[in-house]
Amino acid sequence: MGVIMTDKHLKGSIKVNSTLGVSATASVKTNFSGHHMLSAAYFSRQSAIIEKNYKDEITDELRAEHRAYVTGAIIVSVASLEATINEVFISARDKDNIFKDFDHTIPNVLEELLDFVERSSKILLKYQFVLTAANKEAFDRGKSPYQEVDDLIQLRNALVHYKPEWDTDLKNHKKIEDRLEKRWLKARINLNPFAHENNAFFPKKCLGHGCAEWAVKSSIEFIKDFHNRMGFPPKWSEHQLSRLKTT
Repeated sequence: MGVIMTDKHLKGSIKVNSTLGVSATASVKTNFSGHHMLSAAYFSRQSAIIEKNYKDEITDELRAEHRAYVTGAIIVSVASLEATINEVFISARDKDNIFKDFDHTIPNVLEELLDFVERSSKILLKYQFVLTAANKEAFDRGKSPYQEVDDLIQLRNALVHYKPEWDTDLKNHKKIEDRLEKRWLKARINLNPFAHENNAFFPKKCLGHGCAEWAVKSSIEFIKDFHNRMGFPPKWSEHQLSRLKTT
């Protein structure tokens, strides 16, 4: 049985052989979702530093650095979301301690679903599958935190699978803006101070520290909510959360 130590799981066995004596083996399994979130929070903080220190026009080099931090925070926040739920499925397969208080059929069901969800399921559907299989309350797709994380994933997808558009004929880029505006996020997120007034919302005006911070905080709140619904121990201690500051 695995023993959880921060981001690592350990398991071992001892064998006794009448000829060779006693032998011991140990295996280590490393989770990476926490490292992703630490990176995302770091990127958010770095973008905040640049915006604080430079109020006017900035060099091309600094503009590229700022954009790298913001897009990095968005992309890696979603990477943490996906890694988190993948780790839950792997923990079910390996019968880790996180499932010790669950009926034994639940990790078995999740293990059976593992191949299917890896091939065909979107990130948020994986979370819903786990909650449903564990007889827990699934997320309401029409409310936060599900809605905000869904918007975040769409923004990440638009960046990762980016397709340029003429600013006089915006289609998919306008859909991103409309989606965020519909959720009132456009008004809540501080825009990129280095974008020009006539720049499009996506991918210019929205990609500032405000968006990076929103990505990290939304992901953290979603994961905390998921753990609470499942009855899992908190993913992060107060000390660990202090390392996930976004400014």
